[in-house]
Amino acid sequence: MSKLHVNHLKAKLTELYSDKIDISDARSEDDKENFFLTRAYASYTLQILAQIDAITASSAIVDGFDDNGIDAIYFDRRNKELWLVQSKWIKSGSGEPDTGETSRFKNGVTDLIDLRFDRFNAKVKGKEAEVIEALEDPLVKIKIVLTYTGQDTFSEHNRRVIDDLLAELNDPSELAIFNRFSLKQAHKSLVGILDGQPIKADLALSNWGKVEEPYSAIYGTINGNDLAQLWSENRGRLFSDNIRDFIGFSEVNEDIRETALNEPENFYFYNNGITALCQSLHKKPVGGGDRAVGIFVANDLKIVNGAQTVGSIGNAYEINPEQIGKLNVFIKIISLENCPPEFGLNVTKKTNTQNRIDKKDFVSLDPEQDRLKTELALERIVYHLKRSDGVIKQDESNCYVEEVITALACAKPDINLAVQAKREVGKLWEDISKQPYTDIINTAVTATQAWRAVKIMREVTNKLKLKEQAASGREKSCYIHCNRFVLNIVFSNIGQQVLRDPNFDFDAYFDSTLPTIIDQVTEQTKTKMEELFPTSLVHQVFRNFTKCRTLKGLLN
Repeated sequence: MSKLHVNHLKAKLTELYSDKIDISDARSEDDKENFFLTRAYASYTLQILAQIDAITASSAIVDGFDDNGIDAIYFDRRNKELWLVQSKWIKSGSGEPDTGETSRFKNGVTDLIDLRFDRFNAKVKGKEAEVIEALEDPLVKIKIVLTYTGQDTFSEHNRRVIDDLLAELNDPSELAIFNRFSLKQAHKSLVGILDGQPIKADLALSNWGKVEEPYSAIYGTINGNDLAQLWSENRGRLFSDNIRDFIGFSEVNEDIRETALNEPENFYFYNNGITALCQSLHKKPVGGGDRAVGIFVANDLKIVNGAQTVGSIGNAYEINPEQIGKLNVFIKIISLENCPPEFGLNVTKKTNTQNRIDKKDFVSLDPEQDRLKTELALERIVYHLKRSDGVIKQDESNCYVEEVITALACAKPDINLAVQAKREVGKLWEDISKQPYTDIINTAVTATQAWRAVKIMREVTNKLKLKEQAASGREKSCYIHCNRFVLNIVFSNIGQQVLRDPNFDFDAYFDSTLPTIIDQVTEQTKTKMEELFPTSLVHQVFRNFTKCRTLKGLLN
């Protein structure tokens, strides 16, 4: 039966990708078929998991000689995900990749993250700019995918290789998520996902109720595992009528996921729930009239509000299915069977017009921020304290609140604040009534101090960018990831008078002395990092509290 499934998949890959996959490097007829199927299958996997079209998916292929175990690279800017795929076409439909190939993939991933592009072929080197762009964004998650047309089992040896990779990448905080895409999942995806067929779903609802007038709807709670399974099988198709697709790892979605993983029993109380539409809805006879549990069949199901909730739960399920099984989510499903033509569109619009509030928005309630805004205005500097749709220029007359908080955090002697700014900057303003925010923004902070700190941070960023452009490999990676650490050391070197004293000739110091300090600190940081942590991934060093404390101890 597995071989039959492989043949079904082969036919679909030929239909989808026969004119889109480059196999010009094949040396024989056997190579041509194997290269095509391996690469087409990697494209298909991306098309399903990343919800992209066939042309975009096929352009992600980097498979070839000297690919270092990576067959596809795709950066999803909207969802902030960097996809790294290894593809194995197994004709028999049984077995799994051998441990040697999985280890090669592991080594390729670590080489890529350390920007060792000299170890890759021209196709991978062609992706260098987007890989760097992805790794420069602290919110980007790396989706590591092993896709193969074999059994759903995974050997202990292969599991150990992947666990070692994740342990390395996710120290000290989670950066990477692993996915296996086996023949079972690939074959199941053939039905509906690529052809755009409507979603027909059986939904188990607990403590359900119904509304019959003026239109028909049911409501209740759905278990997290059932919701994650629905998302896993359908992904972006679930949200085709939503104003927004799942937007990946935003600050809000991180909170949703953290609640799902750490407080699943409270998820129902913290979350606003989900609204879905369907063309028809009926209850299965199982359970009769008992309202404790009901099984409902929804035809052409679409989630129109709650995409971030569903996507975040789906991602959390990949990390810890057991925890997700403990949570329940409120869901409302409206049948459009007897509704006016525009009713579904109106539901979508109305359920999505509530303004989303970020934790950052609460910063504007801090009176100290209002004081800083007034003081900066007296210096003819516009302090952008609240979110707006306008584009904010980072120039001599504008700065924004995230800049000020980040710069002042790095100006503190405590290196932990600079590391926090690097690994998860939102934690700095998570609660404006508590540390670390109150250590950073308080009555002692002046507009002069804030503005000078921002200017120094911008200068450090600019100088590191220039060094990055002229470097390669681990050196380039260091210039990308050391920015907050270097900024903290620079502030330690210049002293508080430079920041606080309004009579100090800051402009002259900025032009003549500061550039030398930045250069010296940067080169010392790079040298000492390699001496202390030559085998550590560079990005991981500057997100690790212990390693940064050790490194700073040698530089002071």
